[in-house]
Amino acid sequence: MNISQRPLASAFAAALTLAAGFSAMAPALAQEAVTIGAAAPLTGPRANLGRYFKQGVDLAVEEINKGGGVLGKPLKVVYEDDQADNPNVAINAVNKLVKMHKVTAFVGPHFSVAQLATQKIYCGNAVSVTGASGVPVTSNNCKTVIRNRANDNLQAKALVEYARNTLKIDKLGVLSINDDFGKAGAARVIQQIEAAGLKPVRVESHNPEDKDFSAQLGRLRDAGVGLVIMWTHDNEAALIVRQAKQLGLTMKFAGSTSLSQPVFVKLAADAGEGALSSSDFVPGNPDPAVQEFVKKYEARTKTETELYAATYYDATWLLAKAINQAGSTDPMKIREAFGKISHKGVLADYRCEANGDCNHQINIIEVQKGQPVVKTTVKF
Repeated sequence: MNISQRPLASAFAAALTLAAGFSAMAPALAQEAVTIGAAAPLTGPRANLGRYFKQGVDLAVEEINKGGGVLGKPLKVVYEDDQADNPNVAINAVNKLVKMHKVTAFVGPHFSVAQLATQKIYCGNAVSVTGASGVPVTSNNCKTVIRNRANDNLQAKALVEYARNTLKIDKLGVLSINDDFGKAGAARVIQQIEAAGLKPVRVESHNPEDKDFSAQLGRLRDAGVGLVIMWTHDNEAALIVRQAKQLGLTMKFAGSTSLSQPVFVKLAADAGEGALSSSDFVPGNPDPAVQEFVKKYEARTKTETELYAATYYDATWLLAKAINQAGSTDPMKIREAFGKISHKGVLADYRCEANGDCNHQINIIEVQKGQPVVKTTVKF
């Protein structure tokens, strides 16, 4: 080779090397993931709920990626711990998701107090798909929130109507936990009782640390209450029905989703028999979509199925569909896309209203022989 040919040969070799480099990079670029976030209770007193939450999300992501991913790329989730109903920790978690991880969409936070506290951070900057059931979640002037569970108002209305129309009980009492969850739920129950032309016979509350509920139960009994509608957590609800049985009380009990969850059923034991609840999900629901999910979830996790798992399995699928519909990870385009999609999920047949509410049905559940059983499904 003469000297004049050497620069040409060198340039050709360099071009081949560069082309090979681009060729090697192509698969990597094609596999660059679309990242969403998740704010979940991974530590703290409600970490067991976070475990269900994460397992539901992970199952959905696995299925979505097997089906081609999102926008032609794999879907990836980054998790941050919100410690359930701790607003300050939730604010920190969502700050990390939006500002550090730069996600434009995420699932959670689940607890209404945490969801409301974080809206000032993410609204307009990211889309949140949540199961938080507090009514203000979608009426707080946040344009990028989506809810995939029935709100407290629908749950309370379904319980009051079932009490009056099916059980033929008009003497209704209210017993709630003295925290944000309980106060908001009790207010909705009272509102629905009054909308039915009645007055609650007796309204009682308890503190989060309480273990003895005999005083409240005695006053409800003395007032002649036929059905107590409770808005409290599963552990406390189980203690209440156990103590009612020990006191020989004959009143019936109903309440929020807590009264159909595994912890309540297990702790309440035979005292929980006949307890009613309004719930989006129980594993015994014969609906084919529910049974398919239960089978997949339990095969993958080797654990019982639970509401949080189903809620955030659906939330992840809804979000993936909206991103694909939008053709973009821009938060406002994703939010707009929710109004154009429909989805047959585990909790519901979803259709999203302008305010972000996508679930318009609720199940009335009764504990029978230690199992939560669907009595009826109410659609609004």
